[in-house]
Amino acid sequence: MARRFTSADVDRSLLTDKTIAVIGYGNQGRSQALNLRDSGYRVIIGNRDDEYRDIARADDMDVRDIADAAAEGDVVMVILPDEVQEEVYNDHVGPAMKPGAALSFAHGYNIHFGLIEPRKDIDIILVAPKMIGDGVRRRYESKEGFVSVVAAHADVSGRALDIAVAIADGIGSGERGIWETTFEEETVTDLYGEQVGGAGMLGSLMASFETLVEAGYDPEVVALELFASGELVEVQRAAFRTGVLGQLYYHSPASRYGQLSRVPRVSPPETKETMKAILAEIVNGNFAKELAAVEADEYRKIDELRESYAQHPVFRTEQVLRAAMGMDREEQA
Repeated sequence: MARRFTSADVDRSLLTDKTIAVIGYGNQGRSQALNLRDSGYRVIIGNRDDEYRDIARADDMDVRDIADAAAEGDVVMVILPDEVQEEVYNDHVGPAMKPGAALSFAHGYNIHFGLIEPRKDIDIILVAPKMIGDGVRRRYESKEGFVSVVAAHADVSGRALDIAVAIADGIGSGERGIWETTFEEETVTDLYGEQVGGAGMLGSLMASFETLVEAGYDPEVVALELFASGELVEVQRAAFRTGVLGQLYYHSPASRYGQLSRVPRVSPPETKETMKAILAEIVNGNFAKELAAVEADEYRKIDELRESYAQHPVFRTEQVLRAAMGMDREEQA
């Protein structure tokens, strides 16, 4: 079993009187930087001259050019999209960092797949909150907390993992828990969750909608039942509070029995074989090669796929429902 750390295990002196340079001020970068500052640590921001730099200044952050921030940081946290990290590291962060500093990533992708070859005289660590950027800030302020996973890929200082744990505590994970992992494990499981969990949800949604509409049921009523009413969100919240099986007791006996008894039929053995194949593509690097080709084509494939799915009747029905409920106006506001 993976080791779990809490606030009681944290050595705050590892970050006291140190400078934490957060590179990138998007949703995750901003939330983590604000949380670390509110936890009493000195935080500076490295960002190019864009709207995110303006947001950082509005938050009264000490904002620098990326290389300047990396040069001053005792811990340098790269919180940028995976596809730009290699260039930013090679051109700005890597050459500027001081020996013995710690380089932290929020996702293991570039290190695990060898896209970034970091210097040998610095710690390489992972601090990956299992929470969206907005939730990282909101749950810190509400003291609800959230979990993070941490790892040490290179331990020059002898305290790399301890530094990662201290950062995870500083961003808000000390109470819920901080689990030790590896760069490989975090990368593979994260990609797998997206490709099987996310894709499975979309596929199941479209097939369910088609089945009911083809049987003669009204598309809008079907979409409301399947997802558009917001009930599914509340079910997920209940599952987080009480457990996946625990939340079933908020349902009627018919619902509980129907869900539990039909699992084998909607998840037959051949489904697991497909899952294994997807996992193999991630582990052997084939997905990374596929993604590199998509990136080289400026991500046109993503736009093509999204547009093709947008034509599906379930998503056209969703737009009608959102307009009827005033949700598009809320989005624009």
